[in-house]
Amino acid sequence: MIETESLNYRAGKFFMHDISFRVDKGETLVVLGPTGAGKTVLLELIAGFRHPSSGSVKMDGRDLSVEPPEKRGLGFVYQDYLLFPHISVRENISYGLRAKGVGKAEVKRRVDAIAERLGITHLLDRRTRNLSGGEQQRIALARALILEPKALLLDEPFSSVDPNTKDLLMRELLRELGIRNLPVIYVTHDQVEATQVADKVAVINEGRIVQVDLPEKVFSAPKSEFVAKFVGTRNIFKGTASRIDGSTVVTIGPVEVRSSVSIEGKVHVTIRPEDIIISKDKIESSARNNLKGRVTSVVEKGGIIFVTADCGIDLTTAITRESLSQMRITIGDDVYFVFKAASVNLF
Repeated sequence: MIETESLNYRAGKFFMHDISFRVDKGETLVVLGPTGAGKTVLLELIAGFRHPSSGSVKMDGRDLSVEPPEKRGLGFVYQDYLLFPHISVRENISYGLRAKGVGKAEVKRRVDAIAERLGITHLLDRRTRNLSGGEQQRIALARALILEPKALLLDEPFSSVDPNTKDLLMRELLRELGIRNLPVIYVTHDQVEATQVADKVAVINEGRIVQVDLPEKVFSAPKSEFVAKFVGTRNIFKGTASRIDGSTVVTIGPVEVRSSVSIEGKVHVTIRPEDIIISKDKIESSARNNLKGRVTSVVEKGGIIFVTADCGIDLTTAITRESLSQMRITIGDDVYFVFKAASVNLF
């Protein structure tokens, strides 16, 4: 188990405030946030490359804050790999073992074993400078794992590889993590990546962790306007919630929507686009929310079509290109937006 307690840090104008979380054995915590939020700084504080102004880092109850990086038993993989270009792949992977004085025969055995698992045996005698991004990433991962760390820190490990290579590397990483049962802290800004590997997600912004939760909770039930915007909720409103006949009715301007969240007073409302069904005909459904509107925008992004309609409030749904073609939706069309009360998040 690795744990931070009230970790604070300052570098120039950047502050990291009261960072506290826990990652258990076999658990992967993904730290998600925009550029400059403090993701890499957090990893470097845990690794010992930076020193906090207050607070502590503990592993299995042991205070790491007083120990140098090489004594902490952590594996660290940076996004730019930091491989040595003047020595071979074998020497890169074995560098940490040799620095610890491990015998030659044992070094060779362990290098050969991990190289075979990661599919890089054929690269062992080559230099790293002319290798592909995917090959370099495997080498960096092998160099970290061969030391048999007690926890693993990954700093945007797949940011420099193409999508197909990323998918393959992700499968290999998940296999290795399953074998080793380590606590893992995984930094990324890629939300798809986060959902693939995370047991928990910590969203960080301007040096503060603003939400730690299960991945599905972070994406479907954000607890702040920043998190909602960052995870692509799109439908974000302010309203007033009232409890009526055992359910929550939220007034947003001229529109009322129903939510399964029990709350009253001034609220923020979020509804994910993919939770809204669009139709040109009125739908008879058990869903508590059925609003009529007129299409004002049709925008394609990454293979997904975002359709916005004025329903008294501007609501956006996400559909496939095929669905758009089948329904023949264009700007100016009258449509119905249908969504469940459980899809209406309030905070």
